Amino acid sequence: MASYKAEIKQIPEHIVYYKDYYASSISDFLNLSKEDNFLQDLSDRVMAENPQIHLTEPDYNVLLYLDGDFREQNIHYRFCDAVTGFGRDGQDYKFARIEGFTAVSVLHKGPYRRLGEAYKFAKKWMEDCGYIQSGPPRDSAIDGCWNRESEEDYLTEIQIPVVQKTKERSQR
Repeated sequence: MASYKAEIKQIPEHIVYYKDYYASSISDFLNLSKEDNFLQDLSDRVMAENPQIHLTEPDYNVLLYLDGDFREQNIHYRFCDAVTGFGRDGQDYKFARIEGFTAVSVLHKGPYRRLGEAYKFAKKWMEDCGYIQSGPPRDSAIDGCWNRESEEDYLTEIQIPVVQKTKERSQR
């Protein structure tokens, strides 16, 4: 297993466009290339249909696991990309405001097919440090096929929304 480190991080409120997807596996869904990247195609279309908005700087996009936990098979994803304002909903995408939250953040370097290792580490860290999950986990791709040649150089930030356990919660 890779060497991981967890930290508590504040994720600020942001506006996103989003689209839901279903996938049989992580590998099938994230089998992207520079030439064939349906997420980039979606971004290009949203920006063309809503010229008054832009992607945020720095760029922030995430895949939310809508089933509530990280899964490697039969996944219901929501792809979200942060933008500077609300646009007009499209035929297959919508806009929303995501409230700020506290997250456990773990950086994963390497192929997407090994993301489960980072999630396993994060869950154990949460348990050991007195945190419980408070929302759907998410992956934020930092480096991938668009700017790295090797999967071993991909960098993904795992973010799991959390709250600290209280004595009252832990006594239930």
